[in-house]
Amino acid sequence: MADPRELPELFCRAVAIEALSGPKPGLVDPVSPSPHPDMGPREFCLCLPALRRCLREALELGLSREPVEELVRRLPAWNVDVLTASAGPNPVRGVLFLGAVHCYSAGWERDPMPVDRIREVGRFCAERLWDRTETKCGRRRVREGLAGIFGEAASGLATARTVSLPTLVSVLRRGGSLEEAVVQSVLACMAVLEDAGLPPGDRRWVRRRARRVLRLGGVMTPRGRRELWSFVRECLERRVSPGASGDVTVVGLVMLFLRWGRDLASPYLDPPGRWRGGAVGADGAAPGARGRDEGGGRPGR
Repeated sequence: MADPRELPELFCRAVAIEALSGPKPGLVDPVSPSPHPDMGPREFCLCLPALRRCLREALELGLSREPVEELVRRLPAWNVDVLTASAGPNPVRGVLFLGAVHCYSAGWERDPMPVDRIREVGRFCAERLWDRTETKCGRRRVREGLAGIFGEAASGLATARTVSLPTLVSVLRRGGSLEEAVVQSVLACMAVLEDAGLPPGDRRWVRRRARRVLRLGGVMTPRGRRELWSFVRECLERRVSPGASGDVTVVGLVMLFLRWGRDLASPYLDPPGRWRGGAVGADGAAPGARGRDEGGGRPGR
């Protein structure tokens, strides 16, 4: 069984992989146009040391059996720490909340995946923090009564367990790269999540478009890949960013690493991924399997 003390590092690794995988409609990645002019892969990378430290603190709170009220008290300050580290917006607000609940619960139970404890802690944190929000996303969540990321934690990470993780495993077992698995997971989450960051019309549109891409095969078929790029362009035109799907996919990746080991993310074990510039080319074609230039070095950006 994996050591719960690995969780902070696994979350940071998963954030980096998710941010560097593309194309993802409306989300940050190195290859597709994003509705976020102030946020890119750099901001995700800059915040990782602060995210790691915050999640380690959450883990230690659990290991020390500190009351969950202390976790609630520290979460707002951790958000500020990560925002400061990124030198801009906080790109991992949702991941920080989900990761802190997960790490605290894992430390408390000495178990890397204690679903019942995560559910209990998630519900407590959601109740205490429900009205304490400074973001547009949070105000919409309160106004419309949406569960959002709070609901994901309170459910024991149900979407990550039943949608993201199975999708990741399915793509990998079919011979897809880890990067393709991440993109497919994001689409699968978009197809079911009620993203509190989007107004009602956009939420319905995102679910409908994601389901169409998946019906056509997603990243695993030429038609699905072409439709995926259309979805990317439409998200840019509509200024739509379904960020909760990326957050849940990060948690799904953590579960994947807990089950099969962190080395699954190695570029040597995942040759097609290699973060060359997208799991799917802009023309809808899959990239070459080598993932390096002919000289054997990393291609430039």
